[in-house]
Amino acid sequence: MLAKITKWAVLIIATTAIVLASFSTTILASASNPTPSWGSWKDTTITYQTNTSSSYYKSVWKNAVNRWNKVGVVQLKAAKSGEKADITLTSSDTLSTKSGQLAGYTNYSYLKKGDDNNQIVSAKSTLNRSLLNKYNYTKSQRTNVATHEIGHALGLSHSADESSVMYASDRYASIDHQDKVGLQDAYQN
Repeated sequence: MLAKITKWAVLIIATTAIVLASFSTTILASASNPTPSWGSWKDTTITYQTNTSSSYYKSVWKNAVNRWNKVGVVQLKAAKSGEKADITLTSSDTLSTKSGQLAGYTNYSYLKKGDDNNQIVSAKSTLNRSLLNKYNYTKSQRTNVATHEIGHALGLSHSADESSVMYASDRYASIDHQDKVGLQDAYQN
């Protein structure tokens, strides 16, 4: 009986080692694939204004801004009164596109300089209050959506990795290492 238990234990240990090695490889692979970018601002200091009367959504946007500022690649600063902001952050009762209802959406203008080296000149990110309410998004999940939209305003594209804040349809992800690397790549020029 002892020989059977020992063989079983060795098999479990070997299987666990293979699973851990596989998991480790997956983590390294995801960290080595930065979130793609399509452009960047001319400078790493970018101004924003929050254009909503809701103190709740102002705090959601502020939390998202703080997340990107903590990454340390760009510095998002509130525009001074009367100053035109680079990025406008807002919310709307409804937000529909040809693709249907969206939790958030970002419009931007840019100067074409190459395939992924465009210079962003303005951006507007909007959160869809009715959809976020309808599906009971928590404040943290709304902040994740706002962080995703600011990521677009900073020049990041969608990521294929579900752990990225830039994954197309996930309210649970926040800024990941690959998002930081993608932002660094976009702004290293």
